[in-house]
Amino acid sequence: MRMRLSSAVAFALASVAAAQDHNHARNVHGVPGGVPEFCANATVSSTGSGAWSDAATWSTRKVPGAEDRVMVGAGHKVVYDVASDVKIGCVDVRGQLSFKTDANTRLKTGNIMVWDEGAMEIGTPANPMAATAVAEVVIADQKIDRKMDPAELSRGIEVLGRLTMHGAVKLPTFVRLAEEPRVGQAELRLEQAAPSWKVGDEIVLPDTRQLRENERGDAYKPQDERVAIASINGDRITLATPLKFDHRGARDGNDKLEFLPHAGNLTRNVVIRSENPTGTRGHMIYMSRADIDLRYVEVREMGRTRMGVLDNTEFNAQGAVAKLGTNQIGRYAIHFHHNFGPKQTPASGYQFTLVGNAIDGAPKWGVTVHNSHYGLVKDNVAYNTHGAGIVTEDGTESNNVFDHNFALRSAGSGEFAPRSGYGGAAPDPGGEGAGFWFRGPNNYIRNNVASNGDVFGFGLAAGALGNVRIPAFKGGDTSKSEETKLVDTTEMPVLEFVNNEAYGAIQSGVALGWNAEIKNFRVWNSSRHGVTATPTDKLTIDTVTVRGDKSALANEFESPAGVWVGDYVAKSITVRNANVQGMRTGVTSPFFNTDQKPEPGRGDGSMTIENGYFRDYAGVVVGTAYRISSTTDRPVKVATVRSSVFEPMSGVSSGMFPPAAISMNFRMAPGDTQPRDPIFVQDFNKKSGDNFKVYYSLEAPNNVAPCNETRQGIDGWVCK
Repeated sequence: MRMRLSSAVAFALASVAAAQDHNHARNVHGVPGGVPEFCANATVSSTGSGAWSDAATWSTRKVPGAEDRVMVGAGHKVVYDVASDVKIGCVDVRGQLSFKTDANTRLKTGNIMVWDEGAMEIGTPANPMAATAVAEVVIADQKIDRKMDPAELSRGIEVLGRLTMHGAVKLPTFVRLAEEPRVGQAELRLEQAAPSWKVGDEIVLPDTRQLRENERGDAYKPQDERVAIASINGDRITLATPLKFDHRGARDGNDKLEFLPHAGNLTRNVVIRSENPTGTRGHMIYMSRADIDLRYVEVREMGRTRMGVLDNTEFNAQGAVAKLGTNQIGRYAIHFHHNFGPKQTPASGYQFTLVGNAIDGAPKWGVTVHNSHYGLVKDNVAYNTHGAGIVTEDGTESNNVFDHNFALRSAGSGEFAPRSGYGGAAPDPGGEGAGFWFRGPNNYIRNNVASNGDVFGFGLAAGALGNVRIPAFKGGDTSKSEETKLVDTTEMPVLEFVNNEAYGAIQSGVALGWNAEIKNFRVWNSSRHGVTATPTDKLTIDTVTVRGDKSALANEFESPAGVWVGDYVAKSITVRNANVQGMRTGVTSPFFNTDQKPEPGRGDGSMTIENGYFRDYAGVVVGTAYRISSTTDRPVKVATVRSSVFEPMSGVSSGMFPPAAISMNFRMAPGDTQPRDPIFVQDFNKKSGDNFKVYYSLEAPNNVAPCNETRQGIDGWVCK
């Protein structure tokens, strides 16, 4: 009996068969199927150097027109000097394509491919775009040819050679406000003047609320705002329309205003955008030895990969298509993909440079660094992304510097637990909703601001990686083992996490699963934790400032913590110089080695909280280790609170758990009478010699706590 295929199956098989017949592709590491020649069989080619608008520049003796397939030939320098809405089919750059920098220009095309020997320039550091001109590249809304391009790599800007873009300098790219923005207000005052901001520029303000349970996840209704500048005078901006929402700052335990939100500028005069954000969107991908320097560029509504389950085109061992995908990984707004950079390191010292840009609207990530290294990502603003604003993708990324970027409004799944990997239980890596999401630890993260992400300000808790290969030197090609070195990420610390800030409509300021030293971190209005930490071995948190909206504590089930440490395997945890106010708890460690038979070699460490100031419902809440038999061959863990000050927080009524300075009972398992080790308290409230131990629990028998003294503000047995 002959079986009849359904129309859907027949169509799928026909699609796969057709996709197997794609054009010759240039093999590029990390690109399954290679990079097809998207603009093969050019209909018009340059015959020498000259202006784009000069017919003599072209083989047809005509300026390229609608649907033309344009080739800028090797050794030729073509200057793009027109502002046109004619849709060029595609552009192949094997020579040099430069845009005129002192006049308005616009190129609308289905695709631009810059080959290894090619270069494209829209302004340079030596000759940036004039502030009076605007250059636009518009990726036309054209259907992708799945026969020629089964992995949907086209319809964007793909670079194997050199790409340089430099708009007029826009500094500061973001700035803190000097007054609290309130609903109905039509004027903003900045903390500093912004001389390069102009009338008509679009600025964004984040949602700064501390969300309650019924406002998070699927219930979230954003209150970030995009507004235009009507006039500007020094540090004062008049808006074209009044604000629709409050954008309140952070307050201390006495309700004194301390910290204010930022405003980010999204307008640049070099613009890369999709013609139709709801149609076929464009993307940018930089691969292999690409030499990339992008400064003060506006990347608007770019990127095609959607947040959610990935579905990639698959190739068999012979390079033929086995399955056509529907949501390709790696088609992001800005994507450094296995980009090792030029063999000769640029004069800046960085293998790639991304400075001062604005990423406005992306269906998944805004800036993606994937198996790319020694780059500089600085002074960028990433707004209205999905999953995360700025990302390192697979954890191999090393020695990149992420400095003074502002990532705000990143929608996500709303799930709290970090995810890892690319399949199985985690089909949507980095999809939680974060300002910054770093898959691995080996980068420098400094002076950044994250706001208004569905879950994290900074996500560095992406799960185990084990051994990875990183470049042995700048420009090392990680596809060649001799140019790499093998490192174990399990014990590797984050290279730097300093002077960062997170606030507003987030659940956690930073979620950290690596060893690290966090320094000078500020978090405010996070609804769950300021710091969420599950380190693999050692963690130092030095000078963390956390502020909460204490009005949230009217609901006893709202339990934000300044620092939350899940101590599963860590040997050494230090929280130093913490200042936490307005939270349910200041420092919480509910899982401080509660396993009675810990993993051998683990558990012989300490948790130390020193020189802190806590004005919270409960200052320090630690569940210490169960007492280990004296026959054990290793010591138990020790919890110490040293030289820290605790003050009561006014205006919050007691719930089911009483307020306390130091507690071993707060939300711990009720009725648990197993012996636990005490918390050692030294120089309580900075009073020299005021030392004692706090035992668990008030319900415990005397053999657990050998003395039964109680003390006001201390929740548990207290022994001098």
